Amino acid sequence: MWGGQTEDCEICKIVRWYLMIGVPLVILLWSRPDIEYLRGYMLTNIVGSGITVGLIVVVGWKYYQEFWRK
Repeated sequence: MWGGQTEDCEICKIVRWYLMIGVPLVILLWSRPDIEYLRGYMLTNIVGSGITVGLIVVVGWKYYQEFWRK
């Protein structure tokens, strides 16, 4: 299983992503941690900036793959 060349079905991949991301997120939201060092920051601005930077990186990477990698 670990070293083989097996193909996983799409449902298995979705379940794996859910278990890796969804379950820890639900546990974090359920426990409601009081995070003191984030009190002065606008989390929506931080998330928005992260998404914008991620979009620029993805577009740059695709541009590199299409035009410069040849």
